[in-house]
Amino acid sequence: MEITRENTGELSATVKMVISPADYSEKVNKILKDYQHKANVPGFRPGHVPFGMIKKLYGSTIFAEEVNKLVSENLNNYLTDENLRIIGQPLPNTALTPLFDWKDEQDIEFFFDLGLTPSFDVVLDENIAIDYHLINADDHMVEKYITDMRKRNGKTINSETAGENDVLSGDFKELDNEGNVKEGGITHLAKIAIDMISDKEVNQKLIGTRIGDIVIFNPLKATGNAAETASMLGITKKEAENLESDFLFTVNEISAIVPAEMDTDFFNTVFPDTGISSEDEFRKKVSLEFKISFIPDSDHLFSHHVQEKLTQTISIPLPDNFIKRLLLETNEGRLSQEQVEKDYDKYAMGMRWELIENMIIKEADIHVEDQEVKDIVKDHYLQGWRTMPLDEEFSNRLDAIAEKFIKDKPSEAGRILDSLYQQRLIAYVKTKVKLVEKEISYDEFLKIDAEKHR
Repeated sequence: MEITRENTGELSATVKMVISPADYSEKVNKILKDYQHKANVPGFRPGHVPFGMIKKLYGSTIFAEEVNKLVSENLNNYLTDENLRIIGQPLPNTALTPLFDWKDEQDIEFFFDLGLTPSFDVVLDENIAIDYHLINADDHMVEKYITDMRKRNGKTINSETAGENDVLSGDFKELDNEGNVKEGGITHLAKIAIDMISDKEVNQKLIGTRIGDIVIFNPLKATGNAAETASMLGITKKEAENLESDFLFTVNEISAIVPAEMDTDFFNTVFPDTGISSEDEFRKKVSLEFKISFIPDSDHLFSHHVQEKLTQTISIPLPDNFIKRLLLETNEGRLSQEQVEKDYDKYAMGMRWELIENMIIKEADIHVEDQEVKDIVKDHYLQGWRTMPLDEEFSNRLDAIAEKFIKDKPSEAGRILDSLYQQRLIAYVKTKVKLVEKEISYDEFLKIDAEKHR
Protein backbone atom coordinates (compact mmCIF):
# COMPACT_ATOMS: atom_id res chain seq x y z
CA MET A 1 0.00 0.00 0.00
CA GLU A 2 1.21 3.47 -0.89
CA ILE A 3 -0.03 6.73 0.63
CA THR A 4 1.14 10.16 -0.52
CA ARG A 5 0.00 13.71 0.15
CA GLU A 6 -0.02 16.81 -2.01
CA ASN A 7 -0.75 20.25 -0.55
CA THR A 8 -3.38 22.01 -2.63
CA GLY A 9 -3.42 25.23 -0.62
CA GLU A 10 -2.10 26.75 2.60
CA LEU A 11 -4.71 24.81 4.60
CA SER A 12 -5.80 22.07 2.23
CA ALA A 13 -4.29 18.86 0.89
CA THR A 14 -5.20 15.76 -1.09
CA VAL A 15 -4.17 12.28 0.01
CA LYS A 16 -3.68 9.57 -2.60
CA MET A 17 -3.93 5.95 -1.45
CA VAL A 18 -3.01 3.05 -3.72
CA ILE A 19 -4.18 -0.40 -2.64
CA SER A 20 -2.70 -3.41 -4.41
CA PRO A 21 -4.21 -6.91 -4.67
CA ALA A 22 -1.67 -8.04 -2.08
CA ASP A 23 -3.42 -5.77 0.42
CA TYR A 24 -6.93 -7.16 -0.01
CA SER A 25 -7.04 -10.43 -2.01
CA GLU A 26 -6.05 -12.80 0.78
CA LYS A 27 -8.58 -11.39 3.23
CA VAL A 28 -11.43 -11.30 0.70
CA ASN A 29 -10.76 -14.87 -0.43
CA LYS A 30 -10.54 -16.12 3.16
CA ILE A 31 -13.97 -14.66 3.97
CA LEU A 32 -15.43 -16.09 0.75
CA LYS A 33 -14.08 -19.53 1.66
CA ASP A 34 -15.71 -19.25 5.08
CA TYR A 35 -18.96 -18.46 3.27
CA GLN A 36 -18.39 -21.51 1.04
CA HIS A 37 -18.23 -23.81 4.09
CA LYS A 38 -21.39 -22.33 5.63
CA ALA A 39 -23.53 -21.35 2.63
CA ASN A 40 -26.85 -23.07 2.12
CA VAL A 41 -27.61 -22.91 -1.62
CA PRO A 42 -30.45 -24.95 -3.14
CA GLY A 43 -29.12 -27.88 -5.21
CA PHE A 44 -25.86 -28.17 -3.26
CA ARG A 45 -24.94 -29.91 -0.06
CA PRO A 46 -23.71 -27.55 2.73
CA GLY A 47 -20.00 -26.92 2.22
CA HIS A 48 -20.00 -28.13 -1.38
CA VAL A 49 -21.08 -25.00 -3.20
CA PRO A 50 -18.53 -24.15 -5.93
CA PHE A 51 -16.22 -21.31 -4.98
CA GLY A 52 -16.96 -19.54 -8.25
CA MET A 53 -20.66 -19.41 -7.38
CA ILE A 54 -19.93 -18.10 -3.88
CA LYS A 55 -17.73 -15.41 -5.40
CA LYS A 56 -20.46 -14.48 -7.85
CA LEU A 57 -23.11 -14.29 -5.10
CA TYR A 58 -21.16 -12.54 -2.36
CA GLY A 59 -17.91 -11.32 -3.87
CA SER A 60 -18.86 -7.70 -4.58
CA THR A 61 -20.33 -7.19 -1.09
CA ILE A 62 -17.35 -8.75 0.72
CA PHE A 63 -14.90 -6.87 -1.49
CA ALA A 64 -16.59 -3.51 -0.81
CA GLU A 65 -16.72 -4.12 2.96
CA GLU A 66 -13.09 -5.18 3.24
CA VAL A 67 -11.69 -2.48 0.98
CA ASN A 68 -13.68 0.23 2.79
CA LYS A 69 -12.41 -1.10 6.11
CA LEU A 70 -8.85 -1.22 4.78
CA VAL A 71 -9.05 2.34 3.42
CA SER A 72 -10.57 3.75 6.62
CA GLU A 73 -8.06 2.09 8.97
CA ASN A 74 -5.01 3.04 6.92
CA LEU A 75 -6.18 6.61 6.32
CA ASN A 76 -6.69 7.10 10.08
CA ASN A 77 -3.31 5.53 10.82
CA TYR A 78 -1.67 7.80 8.25
CA LEU A 79 -3.18 10.94 9.79
CA THR A 80 -1.98 9.81 13.22
CA ASP A 81 1.51 8.84 12.10
CA GLU A 82 1.96 12.10 10.18
CA ASN A 83 0.55 14.07 13.14
CA LEU A 84 -1.90 15.80 10.79
CA ARG A 85 -4.54 17.86 12.59
CA ILE A 86 -7.50 18.15 10.30
CA ILE A 87 -10.83 19.99 10.34
CA GLY A 88 -13.86 17.73 10.33
CA GLN A 89 -13.14 14.60 8.37
CA PRO A 90 -11.47 13.58 5.09
CA LEU A 91 -13.79 13.99 2.11
CA PRO A 92 -13.63 11.52 -0.80
CA ASN A 93 -12.51 13.17 -4.03
CA THR A 94 -14.74 11.39 -6.52
CA ALA A 95 -13.42 13.43 -9.43
CA LEU A 96 -9.91 12.03 -9.01
CA THR A 97 -10.82 8.51 -7.82
CA PRO A 98 -11.12 6.28 -10.94
CA LEU A 99 -13.83 3.66 -11.36
CA PHE A 100 -12.71 0.05 -10.95
CA ASP A 101 -14.14 -3.42 -11.32
CA TRP A 102 -13.82 -5.59 -8.24
CA LYS A 103 -13.58 -8.72 -10.38
CA ASP A 104 -10.24 -7.63 -11.81
CA GLU A 105 -7.44 -7.85 -9.29
CA GLN A 106 -5.62 -4.59 -9.82
CA ASP A 107 -4.21 -1.58 -8.01
CA ILE A 108 -7.02 0.68 -6.78
CA GLU A 109 -6.56 4.39 -6.27
CA PHE A 110 -8.46 6.49 -3.73
CA PHE A 111 -8.20 10.24 -3.27
CA PHE A 112 -9.28 12.21 -0.19
CA ASP A 113 -9.35 15.96 0.39
CA LEU A 114 -8.26 17.34 3.76
CA GLY A 115 -8.88 20.63 5.53
CA LEU A 116 -5.83 21.32 7.69
CA THR A 117 -6.00 22.92 11.10
CA PRO A 118 -4.21 26.28 11.09
CA SER A 119 -1.40 27.10 13.49
CA PHE A 120 -2.25 29.69 16.13
CA ASP A 121 -1.54 30.54 19.77
CA VAL A 122 -3.94 31.16 22.64
CA VAL A 123 -2.45 33.40 25.32
CA LEU A 124 -4.66 33.91 28.36
CA ASP A 125 -3.44 36.56 30.78
CA GLU A 126 -4.34 39.80 32.54
CA ASN A 127 -4.00 41.72 29.27
CA ILE A 128 -7.30 40.19 28.16
CA ALA A 129 -10.23 41.94 29.85
CA ILE A 130 -13.63 40.24 29.66
CA ASP A 131 -16.91 41.33 31.23
CA TYR A 132 -18.21 39.17 34.08
CA HIS A 133 -21.76 40.01 35.09
CA LEU A 134 -22.66 39.53 38.75
CA ILE A 135 -26.41 39.05 38.84
CA ASN A 136 -28.26 40.60 41.75
CA ALA A 137 -31.78 39.96 42.93
CA ASP A 138 -33.95 43.07 42.83
CA ASP A 139 -36.04 44.23 45.79
CA HIS A 140 -39.12 42.48 44.42
CA MET A 141 -37.37 39.08 44.27
CA VAL A 142 -35.97 39.49 47.78
CA GLU A 143 -39.35 40.58 49.13
CA LYS A 144 -41.16 37.67 47.44
CA TYR A 145 -38.66 35.17 48.85
CA ILE A 146 -39.04 36.60 52.36
CA THR A 147 -42.83 36.60 52.08
CA ASP A 148 -42.85 32.97 50.92
CA MET A 149 -40.49 31.90 53.71
CA ARG A 150 -42.58 33.71 56.33
CA LYS A 151 -45.68 31.90 55.08
CA ARG A 152 -43.90 28.56 55.00
CA ASN A 153 -42.75 29.01 58.58
CA GLY A 154 -45.93 30.71 59.77
CA LYS A 155 -48.91 29.41 61.72
CA THR A 156 -52.27 28.33 60.33
CA ILE A 157 -55.39 29.61 62.10
CA ASN A 158 -59.09 29.47 61.35
CA SER A 159 -60.67 32.64 60.07
CA GLU A 160 -64.24 33.86 59.72
CA THR A 161 -63.72 35.82 56.49
CA ALA A 162 -61.52 34.78 53.55
CA GLY A 163 -58.58 37.01 52.68
CA GLU A 164 -56.69 37.09 49.39
CA ASN A 165 -53.99 34.72 50.66
CA ASP A 166 -56.22 32.30 52.57
CA VAL A 167 -57.08 28.67 51.87
CA LEU A 168 -60.70 27.52 51.59
CA SER A 169 -61.86 23.97 52.34
CA GLY A 170 -65.19 22.96 50.89
CA ASP A 171 -67.37 20.75 48.74
CA PHE A 172 -67.46 20.81 44.95
CA LYS A 173 -70.62 19.65 43.18
CA GLU A 174 -70.99 19.59 39.41
CA LEU A 175 -73.97 21.46 37.95
CA ASP A 176 -75.99 20.67 34.83
CA ASN A 177 -76.90 23.10 32.05
CA GLU A 178 -79.87 24.38 34.06
CA GLY A 179 -77.80 25.18 37.12
CA ASN A 180 -78.94 22.21 39.19
CA VAL A 181 -76.69 19.68 40.93
CA LYS A 182 -75.98 17.07 38.26
CA GLU A 183 -77.11 13.55 39.12
CA GLY A 184 -74.07 11.28 39.09
CA GLY A 185 -71.86 14.31 38.49
CA ILE A 186 -68.45 15.03 39.99
CA THR A 187 -68.36 15.71 43.74
CA HIS A 188 -65.21 16.26 45.71
CA LEU A 189 -63.96 17.69 49.00
CA ALA A 190 -61.03 19.97 48.26
CA LYS A 191 -58.93 22.93 49.31
CA ILE A 192 -58.49 26.11 47.28
CA ALA A 193 -55.61 28.53 47.71
CA ILE A 194 -57.25 31.81 46.70
CA ASP A 195 -54.03 33.32 45.39
CA MET A 196 -53.75 30.39 42.94
CA ILE A 197 -57.01 31.37 41.21
CA SER A 198 -55.91 33.26 38.09
CA ASP A 199 -59.40 34.32 36.94
CA LYS A 200 -59.84 37.77 38.51
CA GLU A 201 -63.63 37.55 38.64
CA VAL A 202 -63.63 34.22 40.50
CA ASN A 203 -60.76 35.39 42.69
CA GLN A 204 -62.78 38.40 43.82
CA LYS A 205 -65.85 36.21 44.47
CA LEU A 206 -63.84 34.00 46.84
CA ILE A 207 -62.27 36.88 48.76
CA GLY A 208 -64.59 37.86 51.59
CA THR A 209 -66.53 34.60 51.68
CA ARG A 210 -67.61 33.16 55.03
CA ILE A 211 -68.32 29.61 56.22
CA GLY A 212 -71.47 28.33 54.51
CA ASP A 213 -71.21 30.70 51.55
CA ILE A 214 -71.68 29.29 48.05
CA VAL A 215 -69.70 30.31 44.96
CA ILE A 216 -70.44 29.00 41.45
CA PHE A 217 -67.64 28.85 38.86
CA ASN A 218 -65.86 26.67 36.29
CA PRO A 219 -62.68 25.35 37.99
CA LEU A 220 -60.75 24.98 34.69
CA LYS A 221 -61.43 28.58 33.68
CA ALA A 222 -60.69 29.74 37.23
CA THR A 223 -57.24 28.14 37.40
CA GLY A 224 -56.33 28.08 33.72
CA ASN A 225 -54.44 24.87 34.47
CA ALA A 226 -55.75 21.35 33.76
CA ALA A 227 -53.35 19.67 36.22
CA GLU A 228 -54.43 21.95 39.10
CA THR A 229 -58.09 21.45 38.17
CA ALA A 230 -57.65 17.66 38.13
CA SER A 231 -56.12 17.77 41.62
CA MET A 232 -58.88 20.11 42.84
CA LEU A 233 -61.72 17.84 41.64
CA GLY A 234 -60.10 14.42 42.06
CA ILE A 235 -60.27 13.62 38.32
CA THR A 236 -57.71 12.86 35.62
CA LYS A 237 -55.85 15.59 33.76
CA LYS A 238 -57.46 14.43 30.50
CA GLU A 239 -60.93 14.77 32.03
CA ALA A 240 -60.02 18.21 33.35
CA GLU A 241 -58.85 19.40 29.92
CA ASN A 242 -62.39 18.93 28.53
CA LEU A 243 -64.25 20.28 31.55
CA GLU A 244 -67.05 22.69 30.59
CA SER A 245 -69.37 22.42 33.62
CA ASP A 246 -69.83 24.99 36.36
CA PHE A 247 -69.49 23.75 39.93
CA LEU A 248 -71.13 24.73 43.17
CA PHE A 249 -68.51 25.28 45.86
CA THR A 250 -69.64 25.46 49.51
CA VAL A 251 -67.15 26.96 51.97
CA ASN A 252 -66.70 24.68 55.01
CA GLU A 253 -63.54 26.10 56.53
CA ILE A 254 -61.29 29.11 56.09
CA SER A 255 -57.61 28.81 56.95
CA ALA A 256 -55.42 31.86 57.27
CA ILE A 257 -51.66 31.75 57.47
CA VAL A 258 -50.11 34.10 59.98
CA PRO A 259 -46.61 34.81 58.63
CA ALA A 260 -43.67 34.16 60.92
CA GLU A 261 -42.36 37.19 62.77
CA MET A 262 -39.14 38.74 61.49
CA ASP A 263 -37.20 37.75 64.58
CA THR A 264 -34.09 35.75 65.45
CA ASP A 265 -36.05 32.47 65.62
CA PHE A 266 -37.18 32.96 62.02
CA PHE A 267 -33.72 34.07 60.87
CA ASN A 268 -32.08 31.01 62.42
CA THR A 269 -34.72 28.70 60.96
CA VAL A 270 -34.04 29.91 57.42
CA PHE A 271 -30.26 30.27 57.81
CA PRO A 272 -29.12 28.04 60.70
CA ASP A 273 -25.85 28.73 62.51
CA THR A 274 -25.27 32.11 60.85
CA GLY A 275 -25.91 34.26 63.91
CA ILE A 276 -28.16 36.69 62.02
CA SER A 277 -29.85 38.98 64.54
CA SER A 278 -31.44 41.80 62.53
CA GLU A 279 -33.75 42.22 59.55
CA ASP A 280 -31.09 44.16 57.68
CA GLU A 281 -28.57 41.30 58.07
CA PHE A 282 -31.25 38.82 56.99
CA ARG A 283 -32.06 40.75 53.80
CA LYS A 284 -28.38 41.02 52.95
CA LYS A 285 -28.02 37.25 53.42
CA VAL A 286 -31.00 36.60 51.13
CA SER A 287 -29.47 38.85 48.47
CA LEU A 288 -26.12 37.04 48.80
CA GLU A 289 -27.79 33.63 48.44
CA PHE A 290 -29.51 34.82 45.29
CA LYS A 291 -26.18 36.06 43.91
CA ILE A 292 -24.57 32.68 44.64
CA SER A 293 -27.48 30.84 43.01
CA PHE A 294 -27.02 33.01 39.90
CA ILE A 295 -23.34 32.07 39.46
CA PRO A 296 -24.14 29.36 36.85
CA ASP A 297 -26.07 32.03 34.90
CA SER A 298 -23.15 34.45 35.25
CA ASP A 299 -20.75 31.75 34.00
CA HIS A 300 -23.07 30.94 31.12
CA LEU A 301 -23.11 34.57 30.02
CA PHE A 302 -19.35 34.82 30.59
CA SER A 303 -18.80 31.88 28.23
CA HIS A 304 -20.47 33.90 25.45
CA HIS A 305 -18.22 36.88 26.20
CA VAL A 306 -15.14 34.63 26.17
CA GLN A 307 -16.14 33.14 22.83
CA GLU A 308 -16.71 36.58 21.30
CA LYS A 309 -13.49 38.04 22.70
CA LEU A 310 -11.18 35.22 21.71
CA THR A 311 -12.63 34.60 18.25
CA GLN A 312 -12.35 38.32 17.49
CA THR A 313 -8.81 38.82 18.81
CA ILE A 314 -7.12 35.56 17.76
CA SER A 315 -6.42 35.37 14.05
CA ILE A 316 -7.33 31.92 12.77
CA PRO A 317 -7.40 31.44 8.97
CA LEU A 318 -9.66 28.67 7.74
CA PRO A 319 -9.89 26.54 4.56
CA ASP A 320 -13.23 28.17 3.71
CA ASN A 321 -14.00 26.22 0.53
CA PHE A 322 -13.29 22.91 2.24
CA ILE A 323 -15.50 23.80 5.23
CA LYS A 324 -18.38 24.84 2.96
CA ARG A 325 -18.11 21.51 1.18
CA LEU A 326 -17.87 19.69 4.50
CA LEU A 327 -21.07 21.37 5.70
CA LEU A 328 -22.92 20.43 2.53
CA GLU A 329 -21.78 16.80 2.39
CA THR A 330 -22.30 16.06 6.09
CA ASN A 331 -25.71 17.76 6.08
CA GLU A 332 -26.95 16.49 2.74
CA GLY A 333 -30.65 17.21 2.35
CA ARG A 334 -30.66 19.51 5.37
CA LEU A 335 -28.50 22.38 4.13
CA SER A 336 -28.43 24.02 0.73
CA GLN A 337 -25.57 25.87 -0.93
CA GLU A 338 -27.50 29.12 -0.45
CA GLN A 339 -27.93 28.49 3.29
CA VAL A 340 -24.25 27.68 3.73
CA GLU A 341 -23.19 30.84 1.92
CA LYS A 342 -25.68 32.98 3.83
CA ASP A 343 -24.72 31.67 7.29
CA TYR A 344 -21.07 30.87 6.67
CA ASP A 345 -19.75 33.59 8.99
CA LYS A 346 -21.63 31.94 11.88
CA TYR A 347 -20.30 28.50 10.93
CA ALA A 348 -16.77 29.89 10.66
CA MET A 349 -16.98 31.56 14.06
CA GLY A 350 -18.22 28.31 15.57
CA MET A 351 -15.34 26.45 13.94
CA ARG A 352 -12.79 28.98 15.24
CA TRP A 353 -14.23 28.71 18.75
CA GLU A 354 -14.07 24.92 18.61
CA LEU A 355 -10.39 25.11 17.65
CA ILE A 356 -9.72 27.58 20.48
CA GLU A 357 -11.61 25.40 22.97
CA ASN A 358 -9.61 22.33 22.01
CA MET A 359 -6.35 24.30 22.28
CA ILE A 360 -7.20 25.54 25.80
CA ILE A 361 -8.34 22.09 26.93
CA LYS A 362 -5.07 20.60 25.70
CA GLU A 363 -2.79 23.28 27.15
CA ALA A 364 -4.62 23.40 30.49
CA ASP A 365 -4.65 19.58 30.64
CA ILE A 366 -8.40 19.55 31.31
CA HIS A 367 -9.83 16.04 31.67
CA VAL A 368 -13.23 14.50 32.39
CA GLU A 369 -13.33 10.90 33.53
CA ASP A 370 -16.02 8.46 32.37
CA GLN A 371 -16.96 7.89 36.01
CA GLU A 372 -17.91 11.57 36.35
CA VAL A 373 -20.47 11.25 33.57
CA LYS A 374 -21.76 8.10 35.20
CA ASP A 375 -22.05 9.82 38.59
CA ILE A 376 -24.14 12.64 37.11
CA VAL A 377 -26.53 10.12 35.56
CA LYS A 378 -26.75 8.30 38.90
CA ASP A 379 -27.48 11.56 40.76
CA HIS A 380 -30.27 12.32 38.29
CA TYR A 381 -31.99 9.01 38.98
CA LEU A 382 -31.26 9.26 42.69
CA GLN A 383 -33.43 12.40 42.91
CA GLY A 384 -36.48 10.27 42.14
CA TRP A 385 -35.62 7.67 44.80
CA ARG A 386 -34.69 9.80 47.79
CA THR A 387 -36.47 7.45 50.18
CA MET A 388 -34.52 4.39 49.04
CA PRO A 389 -31.79 3.19 51.43
CA LEU A 390 -28.33 3.79 49.96
CA ASP A 391 -27.11 0.25 50.55
CA GLU A 392 -24.78 -1.78 48.34
CA GLU A 393 -27.63 -3.43 46.44
CA PHE A 394 -29.23 -0.09 45.55
CA SER A 395 -25.83 1.39 44.62
CA ASN A 396 -25.19 -1.52 42.23
CA ARG A 397 -28.64 -1.02 40.75
CA LEU A 398 -27.87 2.65 40.10
CA ASP A 399 -24.55 1.68 38.48
CA ALA A 400 -26.37 -0.65 36.10
CA ILE A 401 -28.99 1.98 35.23
CA ALA A 402 -26.29 4.59 34.56
CA GLU A 403 -24.27 2.23 32.37
CA LYS A 404 -27.38 1.32 30.36
CA PHE A 405 -28.27 5.02 29.94
CA ILE A 406 -24.79 5.85 28.62
CA LYS A 407 -24.88 2.87 26.25
CA ASP A 408 -28.43 3.45 24.97
CA LYS A 409 -28.26 7.25 24.78
CA PRO A 410 -24.75 8.18 23.62
CA SER A 411 -25.85 11.63 22.43
CA GLU A 412 -27.25 12.47 25.89
CA ALA A 413 -24.09 11.16 27.55
CA GLY A 414 -22.06 13.22 25.09
CA ARG A 415 -23.95 16.37 26.09
CA ILE A 416 -23.12 15.69 29.74
CA LEU A 417 -19.46 15.19 28.82
CA ASP A 418 -19.38 18.41 26.78
CA SER A 419 -21.05 20.31 29.63
CA LEU A 420 -18.40 19.15 32.11
CA TYR A 421 -15.60 20.16 29.75
CA GLN A 422 -17.26 23.54 29.21
CA GLN A 423 -17.59 24.16 32.96
CA ARG A 424 -13.92 23.38 33.56
CA LEU A 425 -12.77 25.40 30.59
CA ILE A 426 -14.69 28.49 31.79
CA ALA A 427 -13.44 28.00 35.36
CA TYR A 428 -9.88 27.88 34.00
CA VAL A 429 -10.30 30.99 31.83
CA LYS A 430 -11.70 32.90 34.86
CA THR A 431 -8.41 32.34 36.67
CA LYS A 432 -6.30 33.62 33.76
CA VAL A 433 -7.94 36.70 32.25
CA LYS A 434 -8.89 40.01 33.84
CA LEU A 435 -12.53 39.89 34.94
CA VAL A 436 -14.34 43.20 34.52
CA GLU A 437 -17.10 42.70 37.07
CA LYS A 438 -20.41 44.42 36.40
CA GLU A 439 -23.44 44.32 38.67
CA ILE A 440 -26.73 43.75 36.84
CA SER A 441 -30.27 42.78 37.77
CA TYR A 442 -31.78 39.47 36.78
CA ASP A 443 -34.02 41.21 34.23
CA GLU A 444 -30.94 42.82 32.66
CA PHE A 445 -29.28 39.39 32.53
CA LEU A 446 -32.27 37.93 30.68
CA LYS A 447 -32.15 40.77 28.16
CA ILE A 448 -28.40 40.35 27.52
CA ASP A 449 -28.69 36.57 27.33
CA ALA A 450 -31.54 36.83 24.80
CA GLU A 451 -29.41 39.10 22.61
CA LYS A 452 -26.55 36.57 22.69
CA HIS A 453 -28.86 33.83 21.41
CA ARG A 454 -30.25 35.78 18.45
